[in-house]
Amino acid sequence: MRFGVLGPLTIHDDDGTAVPVTSTKQRLLLAVLLARRNTRVSADMLLEALWDGPPPRSARANLQVYVHRLRRLLGDDRIVHHRSGYQLVVRPGEADDEDFQRLAADGSAALALGDVDSAAELFHRAAALWRGPSTYADVAESGDVGVEAARLDELRLAVAELRIDADLERGQHDLLVAELTALVAAYPLRQRLYRQLMLALHRSGRTADALDVYHRARTALVEELGLEPGPELRELEQAILTEDPALTLPPARDTGATRPAELPPANPAFTGRRDEVRQITGWLTGGDVVTISGPGGVGKSALALRAAHEAAAAFPDGQLYVNLRGATPGVRPLQPLDVLARLLGSLGVEERRIPRDPSAAAALFRSAVAGRRLLIMLDDADSAAQVRPLLPGRPGAGPVLLVTGRRVLATLAGTRRLTLGTLPPDEAVDLLAAVAGPDRVAAEPAVAAEVAQLCGLLPLAVRVAGARLLSRPDWSLSALRDRLDDAQHRLDELEHDDLAVRASCDVAFTALPETPAAVFTGLGLAGFADFTVHTATALAGRSLTATRHALDQLVEAQLLIAAPGDRFTLHDLVRLYARERAERTLTPSGRDAAIRRALHHYLATARNASRMGVAWSDSHAAIGPATTTPRPNGGDLPDGPAIAAWVQAESDNIAAAAIHAAALGGDGPAILAGLAVAMAHPLRSQDRWTDLIAISRLALATLGDDGQAQWRSKLHLNLSDAAFMLHRLAESHHHALAAVEAARESGDRPGEAYTRSVLGFALHHLGRADEAFEQYRRALLLQREIGDAKGEAHTLTLLGVCHHLAGRLDEAIACQERALRLNDSPHLTGIALFRLGDAHLDAGRRERALDHFEQAIEAFHTCGSSVDEALARWLRGDILRALGRDGDARHSWTSSAELLREMHSLTSDEAGDLLGAPVPRMPDVLRRGRELLHPA
Repeated sequence: MRFGVLGPLTIHDDDGTAVPVTSTKQRLLLAVLLARRNTRVSADMLLEALWDGPPPRSARANLQVYVHRLRRLLGDDRIVHHRSGYQLVVRPGEADDEDFQRLAADGSAALALGDVDSAAELFHRAAALWRGPSTYADVAESGDVGVEAARLDELRLAVAELRIDADLERGQHDLLVAELTALVAAYPLRQRLYRQLMLALHRSGRTADALDVYHRARTALVEELGLEPGPELRELEQAILTEDPALTLPPARDTGATRPAELPPANPAFTGRRDEVRQITGWLTGGDVVTISGPGGVGKSALALRAAHEAAAAFPDGQLYVNLRGATPGVRPLQPLDVLARLLGSLGVEERRIPRDPSAAAALFRSAVAGRRLLIMLDDADSAAQVRPLLPGRPGAGPVLLVTGRRVLATLAGTRRLTLGTLPPDEAVDLLAAVAGPDRVAAEPAVAAEVAQLCGLLPLAVRVAGARLLSRPDWSLSALRDRLDDAQHRLDELEHDDLAVRASCDVAFTALPETPAAVFTGLGLAGFADFTVHTATALAGRSLTATRHALDQLVEAQLLIAAPGDRFTLHDLVRLYARERAERTLTPSGRDAAIRRALHHYLATARNASRMGVAWSDSHAAIGPATTTPRPNGGDLPDGPAIAAWVQAESDNIAAAAIHAAALGGDGPAILAGLAVAMAHPLRSQDRWTDLIAISRLALATLGDDGQAQWRSKLHLNLSDAAFMLHRLAESHHHALAAVEAARESGDRPGEAYTRSVLGFALHHLGRADEAFEQYRRALLLQREIGDAKGEAHTLTLLGVCHHLAGRLDEAIACQERALRLNDSPHLTGIALFRLGDAHLDAGRRERALDHFEQAIEAFHTCGSSVDEALARWLRGDILRALGRDGDARHSWTSSAELLREMHSLTSDEAGDLLGAPVPRMPDVLRRGRELLHPA
């Protein structure tokens, strides 16, 4: 179906037969719906348009009749009824005004490209579509119809002016004089028509008439508007008076398309990234829009240029390049209109022909590049909004875009995306060699690898390091390595000429809003390798919601890396930059407050993690300060696996936090002591004895000999346990004795009893059994006297082990069974069950031992005691094999090895070697602890 509005309103069906609409009201209804085609028009609006003044009572019923009759003429699918309104469906290519506008746009694009012949032809075709002096010519005046008619009539006149420009360019001035004379008479205030008539007359040899037109124009403008003619009209009069040769007909233009070749040269030092180059080249030659994102200095532009040069032969119509300045220090990113102007200029469009409206310029650009095999590289994009106006009108039909930028342009639909990371170590060394020279790298290959690592494998940093070496032939690689090894000044060393890692970070940081900037600065204080949103929240002193949003913004800005498990990390060099920002912008009190908040977060979380461990007493569980902070800041650890995962993820950060606490004044020593005590069970459960020793020794040294005796007692207990598990029995005895003395000094009776049981355990393993049993006896008496059932259960488990070691299995079993009845701590329950199963195993009762080991495994899993669970699983496997259940045994050994691998106590290769044997031997990490607690 065809709808005609460029003159009288007409409708034709698909075979060209006219569809009559004779009713005045129906024609007006159709005109209103056509003016608002493909959108819902409310019934109230239609009633207002159809009746001049208040509609009669029957108006709504009449409207339904008019709509019904139109449906019969047009088809039921043409007028769609919506709630309280109607919509006329007009498909593309069915209305002559749409054809007119399309031809006008194509003509404007051709004229902007200098193809005046094509432009003139298109404009003439557009003009030929008009069948009368105005649109909707036979329809009564109505609001919406009148507005749309006025718009189209104005567009018709504008297109006529463009067509006249094209015809003037083609030398048809003689033929235009009559038309322009009539147009000037019809539109006496339109200065462009006066200018065109003056030019046509002058070129026709009628210079006097041309000057007379100017005077008539001036008179009309002054009398009607009180305005002098504009600069273009005045300049044309002056040019005619001076016989400016520029007014003569311009020479014929070369309408051949401009073939730009604007790609900057590829960096000759570019190395590696072979897979990425191959992938991008394939995408480009396949017609895809490609975006490359990544942090500053990662080599996005270098990679894009290499791929663009590789693919250039597939784009015979040329290659365009624009630096969008999204991350150029001190320079604002280019606006889309500026980019469009540059690209259109490169395609041969004169500046005066480029619209100042961004939408019109984008339409002109799409027309200019349609159907042309162009490669357009947009380097250093700031946002998707900067790039979106430059996308081709139809994918695969014309140019291909290659876009680089720090941000992932996720809202650009239909693009191929590549996120670029740092270089592999070998490629980073190759890049260093390409810049500094292969001989210097070959002379010190191991040092070159160290330099690459100190550069964080970041291409920008490696290039700077290579450039510094190149500029200083007297330096060895070792000399540069030593300079970079100083973390305090590493960023100073990574500057040369116009390249600097710090400047690259500055660009991203200065663009941040206030909250992300504050969160980023806080992260620089702690120096954590990676962290959770809760840690960042504590450092920043802001709400969890605000911090989470800020972290998302930092990830988008490529200053932060999102890691698995809802964790975040900073690149090594970015971490140094963050530290500089913190030291430079935060006051000493502000830095201390942020560190203190982070320490309280770790202390509260460590206490959550230790709640399933051996319970001594409330006073011991609260060693250190209360975590009174403005908001709850302890991480929630609901079960054993969560505790194990937290220790594995946070152990390095906890060690760093301990160092911060030791250096902190005020309650720093108390926080450190509390942290060391709370971490005893979590670290023990993951076999991290050296970590427990380090934090406990640091806490003791920070407290000094005058520190609270109760705190010193618990710290010595940590050291005694750790030394025992590392087979340093004399050291274990020394700390156990010191723990007893400190507990007595503080008057802590539950603590004294507990430490005596540990002292007894150490004495027994030193071969001093009588002294050991005396300590057990004193511990049990004191625990029963004060009603410390949990403490008594702990002592009984240790006493049971000593009976077992002495071969008294019945006494050993009795001790463990009584410990089970007294205790409700998951960890201690697991220990008693495990040791009970061990005793039954040695007594030859395998089935009962298996049952106790099963229960122990469940208890250890509940409290996150992975090392104990791994040992129980291994021994369960040994029992299952002895019972002839080889498949079940293999499964149990495998699950034990997997636990050890997750704890990093066993590598994947070691686990594979062990499990590859027909009957695997117990891993060394389990065997060492087993030997201490089991008879030889």
